[in-house]
Amino acid sequence: MSRPIEQALANLIPRHPGALPAELVELAGSLLAQSRNKCSSLKPEEEVARMYACANLACERLKTTLNLPPIEPRPPIPPRVYNKLYAYFDRTLISSAARQRAKRDSAKARTTNSSGKALPQRLTPSKAKSFEGFQSQRTGKKGLLFKGRAEKDSRVPRWLGPVVRLLCREMETRAAVPHILAGVESILCLPCPGGERGKEREMEGKLLALVAAVWFLVVVRLRGTEGQGVETMARKNRVREVLGGARADEGVLERVGEGEDAWAGWEDEGLERDVNSWRKEIVGKGWRELDWFVNVGDGVGVDGPGDVEDEAGTDTDVEMGENEAVAESAGRRARPGTMIQDMYCVTREKRDVFNEWKDVMLAHITELMADGYIERDNVGVDAR
Repeated sequence: MSRPIEQALANLIPRHPGALPAELVELAGSLLAQSRNKCSSLKPEEEVARMYACANLACERLKTTLNLPPIEPRPPIPPRVYNKLYAYFDRTLISSAARQRAKRDSAKARTTNSSGKALPQRLTPSKAKSFEGFQSQRTGKKGLLFKGRAEKDSRVPRWLGPVVRLLCREMETRAAVPHILAGVESILCLPCPGGERGKEREMEGKLLALVAAVWFLVVVRLRGTEGQGVETMARKNRVREVLGGARADEGVLERVGEGEDAWAGWEDEGLERDVNSWRKEIVGKGWRELDWFVNVGDGVGVDGPGDVEDEAGTDTDVEMGENEAVAESAGRRARPGTMIQDMYCVTREKRDVFNEWKDVMLAHITELMADGYIERDNVGVDAR
């Protein structure tokens, strides 16, 4: 039997000088015996290449150990059939060294448990334990008004983001969206700059009036000195009208919902009086000295892309750069450690790149199938 195996090995490594290594011949014979035991039901055309495939597998497994020359397979059957047979043997057949190693590991395991005691088992962690490492571990620090993210999120209502976007879309001040959201969240969640933690704060609640007051301050700064006269009394009245009717807007309702929990903190009565009170609070207590207002560009304009979404809740056609817009999701701003990041936003440019890559890959797969290198599974699924 060794003579046919040696002929097959010599055909696979014709550049090998001298006699074939005994380890290579032994492994090929061992794989052949295993194949007749484990892979006995081969097709007639596959049976022709049984010995050749075992010899090829032996060469591949010992080419590094024995420093064999390049393997040059010339199978006696079509390449497509031979590749499937070789892959089947590679998955099924193991070398003698692997069998011996498995036996040693099994014997070692039995020896360590000879006392009859049950081996220690690792219990499946609970759901709460599994997600423990992904939850916020932030503790209370000096200078923060709220200790954790949950307490902070309870202060920022869910409807804030959609309502601010609606207001800026109706007033054509799209560039003001991220600044207004940052300003409202800072005023709600940070200690008052004008005194010791919250003791000097006079205004509480009236969040719609707070949004209107922050909108006015941000827009005036964005317009600059030359555009201060644009915000007339008529536009200020229009702001109050838009905010008063925001809860009835279909787009806002689609994002926020109709439950009372989603609209917590909503008060649209006495809007004009409360706007003036909030403006006095912001100007008099030093809120404009914080980053949310300092970062507003003086005179840069209000017509930028900002952070506005279209009616369907998706991004507008304006292409965003790497660090341009502040990401928003259901009224929550982007934070480190969350999935609300620019890198995870699927933009039109990313879709075009993916579609181009998909077309190239499908064309390449079709070409490989036509040449017989790969075989499509008969599952009735269209590749496109």
